Amino acid sequence: MIEIEELPKVRIKISEKKCPTPFACQKCLNICPAGVFMVVANPMKTVTKFTPIDENEPGSYMLVAPMASKCIGCNKCIDICPNQALKIKYKYPVEESSEEPSAA
Repeated sequence: MIEIEELPKVRIKISEKKCPTPFACQKCLNICPAGVFMVVANPMKTVTKFTPIDENEPGSYMLVAPMASKCIGCNKCIDICPNQALKIKYKYPVEESSEEPSAA
């Protein structure tokens, strides 16, 4: 059984340039079994614009991964993304040796 301490740390990188309309697409959001992703209004657009935001306007919304620590590493999001906007890096814990170093 895998313990929490043994799970890798996950870093999800999302390219805003390659994912300009996440609200309209939502493919990764819908396929992720762990619920890692969320689509939010781009604060730079909402601060400067007081009219309703068009979901199809590039840059109006952003894809974020606030639950990246829950990622199970299935890579379904990477496989389904039509623009290759996602990259996932895993950092595995270093296994400590229980043996004492021998004297040379």
